[in-house]
Amino acid sequence: MKLQHKIIFVPLCIMTMMVVLCYLLIQTYLKTQLVGQIEIELERLAQSAIESFESVADQHDTRIVDDLADRLGQAGHVRITIIAPDGTVLGDSELPHDEVLKTDSHSTRPEVLAAIDAGKGISRRHSTSINQDMLYVAVRKQNVESDAYYIARASMPLTEVSLAVGKLRWMTFIAGCVALCVVIGLGWIAGHMVTKAVQREQNVLEQRVSDRTREISTMQTMSGLLNACSSIEEAGAVINKIMPRLVPQMSGAISVIKSSRNRLDVLLSWGQEWPGRKIFTPTECWSLRKGHQYFSKMNDLHIPCPHMDQDLQQQSVCIPLIAQGDTIGVFHAVSNEGDLNEDDLQLATSVAEQIGLALANIQLRDNLREQAVRDPLTTLYNRRYMLEVFEQMLARAERKQASLAVLMIDIDHFKLFNDTHGHDAGDLVLSNVASELKHNVRIEDIASRYGGEEFCLVCPDIETEQAVALAEKLCECIRQLDLYDRQKSLGKVTISAGVAMFPTHAVSVEHLIKRSDEALYQAKAQGRDRCVLAQAKPEDGNVAA
Repeated sequence: MKLQHKIIFVPLCIMTMMVVLCYLLIQTYLKTQLVGQIEIELERLAQSAIESFESVADQHDTRIVDDLADRLGQAGHVRITIIAPDGTVLGDSELPHDEVLKTDSHSTRPEVLAAIDAGKGISRRHSTSINQDMLYVAVRKQNVESDAYYIARASMPLTEVSLAVGKLRWMTFIAGCVALCVVIGLGWIAGHMVTKAVQREQNVLEQRVSDRTREISTMQTMSGLLNACSSIEEAGAVINKIMPRLVPQMSGAISVIKSSRNRLDVLLSWGQEWPGRKIFTPTECWSLRKGHQYFSKMNDLHIPCPHMDQDLQQQSVCIPLIAQGDTIGVFHAVSNEGDLNEDDLQLATSVAEQIGLALANIQLRDNLREQAVRDPLTTLYNRRYMLEVFEQMLARAERKQASLAVLMIDIDHFKLFNDTHGHDAGDLVLSNVASELKHNVRIEDIASRYGGEEFCLVCPDIETEQAVALAEKLCECIRQLDLYDRQKSLGKVTISAGVAMFPTHAVSVEHLIKRSDEALYQAKAQGRDRCVLAQAKPEDGNVAA
């Protein structure tokens, strides 16, 4: 059999079997579903009837109640019956008022008994009053104030259900016949469209290959640029420009974990407005908790991370940025339209791996750079870095004709303190003195450990009075320290400081340090725990004219 014939006869046979199967199942299915819908509608109408009955001023006037039942029955095209707690019929939309008064008690009706017990009752039975098979739905409404209750019952003939089922059966038969004809016609047409479909599929595959090639090329370009970046901020700028082109179907963000490991800050975001918090903790991201990528939509469930907008309907994915066994951040992506497909998720994973490695390399270089310029004990800048920056700051001050201060600081009696309490206590004192220096200087000031127990501060754009005040403030802060080592008090710690100013006392790095060092020795000679301002020595030829 040719392919064209298969396209015709296979669907035709399938459609024939489906029509026969539908006819076998249609009766049961339609009865179940349609009757269920009718029961729900009858329950709703009964609820409406009981609510309308509650608004009646005189609920014991059967004529008023019967008139209400008539109006409700005509509006809903069903039979409405209002029943008192003792089973007395107060109103019926299908019976005149005189016959309502003669109606037997309904207290033994199965639907009424079920409504009294459970609040709702359903039954299918023959009605002797109108001589028809009926579907009954009764509901009970309790009056909170009086503890009394009334029952409203809605019903309709089962013949109407049968008519609806038969109507749908004929509609299905006609639709099946039309479908068979359409299949035959479309089968002949499909034979000629197969070649075009194959060609279209080939074009799609070629487009996918082209897109994949473009993605790989863009990722290689991004990787090369990231490896050349010297800071996290510079890498963020590169990522922010490339990501909208690399993944236009996604919006996203990159968050970086702080060195304290207790907070993540969003470094950058692209695409639409970022639907999440800019700052969050590691426990607010499921991917960091689980240790691998997390998709907000899985198994028909939609559970976004706590740091995301909980009203977000689009699918989101969080991928930890892990390099060399260390988590440095999280890659976040949100679909712009619909859900992300498998190719999108694979691309997001590949991009996250590239970004994670690049950011890890930048952080490693930053750490090595910090270790090269920082003192490991006090975390202040070391002497070599301070001298390099000092030269630059001095040149800038000379160009701007601004002042600059150098403060040399030494811990008083540190050797004796070290010998008495031990080296661990000495390290504790050095760390705390360094901490006070960092907390009391300006952002533009350079605080460094000059050597041993000696520290050096370089303060640009500062006047003499301000520099002396800073030195006195530092002396006071150190004087207030109350240090303990192994629950043992280390006693009082004090410092001495010498201050030299550019260009008042010297115009070169070497002589400024020398002048501040001389002032430091004067402070020690005068009794320590104080600061001394250097004296100008014009005869040395170091002071600006």
